[in-house]
Amino acid sequence: MKLDESYLARRRFLHGMLGGGALTLGAGASVPLLQYVGNFREEPPPEFLVLAAAEYDPPPGKAKMALYGRMPMLLLRTPEPGSELKVFVATCTHLNCTVHYREEQRCIVCACHGGYFDLDGRVVSGPPPQALRQFYHRVQDGQLVIALEQANLDKAS
Repeated sequence: MKLDESYLARRRFLHGMLGGGALTLGAGASVPLLQYVGNFREEPPPEFLVLAAAEYDPPPGKAKMALYGRMPMLLLRTPEPGSELKVFVATCTHLNCTVHYREEQRCIVCACHGGYFDLDGRVVSGPPPQALRQFYHRVQDGQLVIALEQANLDKAS
C-alpha cells in the first residue's frame, strides 16, 4: 500500500515537472514569436523624411509608392502641362485601404469599396467621407523633404 502511494506521488511529481517545463518552454518561445509577427507598439511617424531624386521623382502622369515610417504614401507627378509633384497619405479615408493611381483614368482609386479621388485628393465618387490627406513637401538640394506637419517641415531646413 505504501508502495502504490509513492508510485502515484512520483508520477504526479513527474507530470507536474514535465507540464511546467513545457509551459515555460512555450512561454519562452511565444514572446519573441509574437514580437516578430506583430509589433504591437504604435510607433509615431518620423518628424520628416528626406528622399533622393531617384526615390521620389516619377515621370509626368506616373506615381510611386513609398513609406513614411509605417505609413504608405503616394508620390504623384501630375500629367503635363505644368506637371507638379503631389504627395498623399495613401490610405483611403473610408476604411484605411491602400489607394493607388490609375494612369489611364487619371485618378486615385481605392479598390476596396470603389472610392475615386481626383489628382488633388478630393473625393469624386464612392464612400470615402473626406479627401486624402496631403503631406507638406519641398525640394531642397535635389532631395525631397516630406512632413505631416508644416512645423516639422520647417525643422528640416
